[in-house]
Amino acid sequence: MQVTKQRVRSNLLDREPAPLAMCRGQAAVAFVISDRNSPSLTLCVKAPHLRKHAGEVSLPGGKVELSDNSVMSAALRELEEETGLRLTAEHSLGYLNPIESLYQLSVTPCVFWSDDLLIGKPREQEIARVFSMPMKEFLSQPPTFEVSQYRSPAVWMPRWHYHNEEIWGLTALIVRDFFQTVAADPMILNRPSMP
Repeated sequence: MQVTKQRVRSNLLDREPAPLAMCRGQAAVAFVISDRNSPSLTLCVKAPHLRKHAGEVSLPGGKVELSDNSVMSAALRELEEETGLRLTAEHSLGYLNPIESLYQLSVTPCVFWSDDLLIGKPREQEIARVFSMPMKEFLSQPPTFEVSQYRSPAVWMPRWHYHNEEIWGLTALIVRDFFQTVAADPMILNRPSMP
């Protein structure tokens, strides 16, 4: 499957989706694809000193603040705060459906596109590294799957490896949802039903 701007845009939600009702707060992540010739996803590595998520790979993002006008403005603010990358609403292609985090936040992925390759740098103490992973890497290496011990009902959690990084947890679920949505094929990167 080829990741193109047109294909991505045509399969996303074009309006901000309502947050999940059972959650106790809202968060947004910036799903930034850059480089038209080799579309790549911007990812962050959390700092090792953090009490939660230390060393984990994540999408730039965080809680929606009172000062944010929308989920998209929260995603753009967090993107700049964490990586130094400054995009605008004009870079937006749309939204993925919200997904519940382990901390009962309704997390909305906002998808952005840049024809140019974007190289971010850590801008906050909580971010150790920023890197780009080619989208084709997610499809060329099938993820390993494991049953999450933390989610109920249980779900198959995908996990990818790229160089020395491991993409798993909520970030991996969002990546899988992206490919299932863009490919319009619910079976892509999916495990069979629970044993």
